[in-house]
Amino acid sequence: MGYSLSSTSRLEESSYSNRRDTLSLLLSLCFPALTVLFGLQALRVFLPGLVWTFGDRLGISEPVLGAIAILALLLVASLAGAFPGLWRGKLLIIVTAGGLGLIRLFMQVFSGSTTLNVSLAVAGTALFVLFIPAYLWRVRLSGSAGIGRFVLGMLVGLIFDTAIHGGFHTCDISWQSGTIPLLTTSLLAAVQWLLLAGIIRFRNIDTSLHTDNVADGANHRVNPLALVAVGPFLFLQIVVMQNIARIATLADWSLPTAFGLTLLAQMAGLCIAAFLLTKGYGHNRVLMLLSGLALIGVLAISYPEGETQSAVQLILGQVLLSLLIVLVFATPAPKRLGESVSAVTVANGLGMILLLLFLMGYYVVYYFGLPYSNTVLEPVAAFIVVVCALVSPVNTEQVFAHKRKEWLAVVLVLPLLVLPVVGALQWKTPATVAGDGFPVRVMTYNLHNGFTADGHLDMEAIAWEIEMWDADIIVLQEISRGWAISGRLDMLLWLSNRLDMDYVFAPTADPFWGNAILSRYPVLEYKEYELSPRDLPVLRGFVKAVMDIGEGDSLQLIATHFHHIEEEGSVREIQSAEVIENWNGAGRTVLLGDLNADPHEPEMVMLQQAGLIDTVGTLEPPLVYTWHAADPDRRLDYIWLSPDLSVIEVSVPMTRASDHLPVIALIQDLQ
Repeated sequence: MGYSLSSTSRLEESSYSNRRDTLSLLLSLCFPALTVLFGLQALRVFLPGLVWTFGDRLGISEPVLGAIAILALLLVASLAGAFPGLWRGKLLIIVTAGGLGLIRLFMQVFSGSTTLNVSLAVAGTALFVLFIPAYLWRVRLSGSAGIGRFVLGMLVGLIFDTAIHGGFHTCDISWQSGTIPLLTTSLLAAVQWLLLAGIIRFRNIDTSLHTDNVADGANHRVNPLALVAVGPFLFLQIVVMQNIARIATLADWSLPTAFGLTLLAQMAGLCIAAFLLTKGYGHNRVLMLLSGLALIGVLAISYPEGETQSAVQLILGQVLLSLLIVLVFATPAPKRLGESVSAVTVANGLGMILLLLFLMGYYVVYYFGLPYSNTVLEPVAAFIVVVCALVSPVNTEQVFAHKRKEWLAVVLVLPLLVLPVVGALQWKTPATVAGDGFPVRVMTYNLHNGFTADGHLDMEAIAWEIEMWDADIIVLQEISRGWAISGRLDMLLWLSNRLDMDYVFAPTADPFWGNAILSRYPVLEYKEYELSPRDLPVLRGFVKAVMDIGEGDSLQLIATHFHHIEEEGSVREIQSAEVIENWNGAGRTVLLGDLNADPHEPEMVMLQQAGLIDTVGTLEPPLVYTWHAADPDRRLDYIWLSPDLSVIEVSVPMTRASDHLPVIALIQDLQ
């Protein structure tokens, strides 16, 4: 009897210990995961907010904005390092993580107030920058388990972020009002605060990280090089690995398909991370070197062609990047560095500055003629991560051997695969309709990368404006598909699905930005053309498409967007000449687009002299002005007709859904 009671007691104790370990693991995974999620969401409002809200509205140039952001980040990092006493308790974690959760909730509540929303995002990004080193500084006390679980939590947070981003068809909920975005954010914030309360209950945060460390000692000592690597790591995640719109564009997939593959790739990366943390190993430079070379090679392929290459790059790149970030965090620093608050804060500041420099450097090439291609930044970022891993000091006593419960991280995110499945079931494949011939209503609209005249990302406002005018064919400019500077939104697939219209995409600046056509009628054929010169920061082009409008009639469209620098009219003259030569007097042709010139400019006179008819010319100023939508005083957007067509009615409606006003014309055939 005594033996049985003793056995029962041991079983109960073991069961309690297992439950405690599982709850502890969930706490140490989900808390950093949700905080990283909020940080990434704040960052994706902060970055476009700098350009489209503060930059456009306040007239501040991109270099000045970038310098301000970097200086502000340096100030935040230095202030944290100047008060080492803050790092000894939990106050810094409570302020950074709890404050970020609160700010993220306020961002959602006040999502309709653009300036306030972006200002909150700036504050949230600053707290996110401070959270990472502050949290690592505390969990290091539990040895390698704390650091390892932070890495898993960071990867889980990236997966959470992808799940929400993809669940809303790449349109961030941070910009959206409505019940579902508010409830989603409120629930996540409440869970994060509950987890924070659970952490506060422990005497020390590290006591919640019960683990079986082998030859690990009591203190892991944070490797400062790991914090340096976080910046390039996050850059690659934001621009490439997490970018659903990017893979949808390159592989020509629907958003749910691209969403599903992105999640699977991230889960594969999480699996390799969990494997490394549960499999005992020492510092392995050979593994680091081979993985690093492979990652750099994968990312050196700037724009993979087709479904197979795109999928391989995404999955292999995600696995290799996840492997490297685990390896660099696994290496403890020498004692003189690992116990230094200043070393940790300086390294964190450097990593975050690298993140901003990479993100801004990636897009500033479209504003200035810089002597590099932004595609080189991806392998360069990978190279920095690899170097951080390789130059980390060897510590022979460091051996990871975590409990196999670390695999719970993978189990935790597996249910999220339901989201792309549900998305695929709800996704609408655009269905064209048979037209009734002429007349046909056409529309041209520069969408300002999805941002309103007030700098707010609002795709629903654009969709509503297009629906209200019931155009049969819409020509669009400034279509962004995955640009981080524009919220990483796939504008084209979002609009195509929302309006149930087929599309033609004609990228110009790169594969992810350019012109597009939406049509309710079948597209019989189309072809893309480049416009000279080819050394502009933003390359230009046009697409020529033939539409079947029914009753045996067809209509040819030429959709374009001319060079935007006001003083460089000679460039637009070259572009007008190339469009005229390509048109060559063909009948039933409509030329639409943002031509970035006033009617009296030589480049517009050339179109008139070639025989094209200016539809908006029937209206008088100021009814014809199309820019700036907040106070229109210039005419930049046009619909031109070949001589065998005529306009029945034309409209330039006042709306702030973009910084340009749309132009709509009902046209008929004179024959």
